[in-house]
Amino acid sequence: MTLAFKIALAADIIAILVAWYFLYKDYTSSSSSSNGSLGMVTIGFIAWVCLSYFLYSSGHTKIGAIMAWIPAIPIIGYGVMILMFLIFKPDMR
Repeated sequence: MTLAFKIALAADIIAILVAWYFLYKDYTSSSSSSNGSLGMVTIGFIAWVCLSYFLYSSGHTKIGAIMAWIPAIPIIGYGVMILMFLIFKPDMR
């Protein structure tokens, strides 16, 4: 596996874990809001990541890498924006 594919896969898996956290927090806090669509999107995203890994492992490396990077680019961009916000505005004003 190339480093670029590992970075994309790591970003995708971190996004899945964050979505699971929000689902778990909403379930345990018994809030009035519902995250029904988030559960379906998370399941679909897990299927997408598994399919990209399967394609990459079975020899279709270019298709698998492209599939891994499609959701990873906005996720990494969002992480960079949050990091820049925390660096330049540490007091949250």
